[in-house]
Amino acid sequence: MAALDVNGIRCSYNGKPVLDNLSLRVAENEIMCLLGASGCGKTTLLKAVAGLLPVTEGEIFIHGHRVNGDDVAVVPELRNIGMIFQDYALFPHMNVASNVAFGLQNKERDKALIRSRVEEALELVNLAELGDRYPHQLSGGQQQRVAIARALICRPRLMLLDEPFSNIDTQVRMRLIGEIRGLLKDQGISAIFVTHSKEEAFAFSDRLALFRAGHIEQVGRPQTLYQHPESRFVADFLGLANYVPATVLDSRTLMTAMGPIASQAAIQAEPGTPGQLLLRPRQIQLSLAEQGNGRVLEQQFLGAHTRCLVECQGLRLEVSINEPLPAVSQVSVGVAPHALTFFPDNRQGQRAVA
Repeated sequence: MAALDVNGIRCSYNGKPVLDNLSLRVAENEIMCLLGASGCGKTTLLKAVAGLLPVTEGEIFIHGHRVNGDDVAVVPELRNIGMIFQDYALFPHMNVASNVAFGLQNKERDKALIRSRVEEALELVNLAELGDRYPHQLSGGQQQRVAIARALICRPRLMLLDEPFSNIDTQVRMRLIGEIRGLLKDQGISAIFVTHSKEEAFAFSDRLALFRAGHIEQVGRPQTLYQHPESRFVADFLGLANYVPATVLDSRTLMTAMGPIASQAAIQAEPGTPGQLLLRPRQIQLSLAEQGNGRVLEQQFLGAHTRCLVECQGLRLEVSINEPLPAVSQVSVGVAPHALTFFPDNRQGQRAVA
């Protein structure tokens, strides 16, 4: 049984369609990221799942139970969902323990049980010693942990996170992402995570759904979408991309200005088909060579890697290498062995075939 099944839903704002016939499945204990630019429908889907926005068509199932349609309208508080927002939404006049207890107090009258569950939730988010503090006495990362504890205290089976890390400093953010991911996995909680940051999506999700204008352009593992995008929109959204003019020689080879390039997987296009070969900066290899086919035009040391702009056979290529090269180097340009992604020319929407 899936944690969430969204089947052909439609949602509108003021009569304007935002989601149109959208479907998505989230497996048990899976973290699904909804990634896309502002206004593409990510938060609209989150609100529809939570019951905060009416669905005009289609059905939503949470752990096999239908929550809308055919005279069924399960209210948000009965959907067994936890929600975490961008702004934390903590009560400034309540201490940490009271903020965490708030959601459970509407469902449970046993004060001893509430105290026990508060202690358990604060322990899970590493705030066991801070129950008496107030929100203004906490860092941004600690405030977000309080919001997470408040969501966990009712023991939801599905968690909805709406850009929860966007107000946190970068160094703290990546550490917190790792902690919260581990916590959700340990507790067996499925989650849907909304962001417009591809770095957060890569670090946090098991699978990601890339949104574009109210529909899902591609869904799959982050590595798959990055390395094998099905369209140029996906390729460009997820990172720097080089497009090299190419022609199919056979099912395993493309001919380019750099020479023939072999693929580790079959290319689903007929010999003679023209198009564009996608190469990520890390898929291009450079080696110093006095008679090489390329020349380094520009370099930027970025800490973890060095960005190079290389000219090769009339092409300008963005390349990522570990260590800087001598200035204005002549280099041999090659391609790391991998399954090539090829976009045939004149194909509608520039869809990839390999």
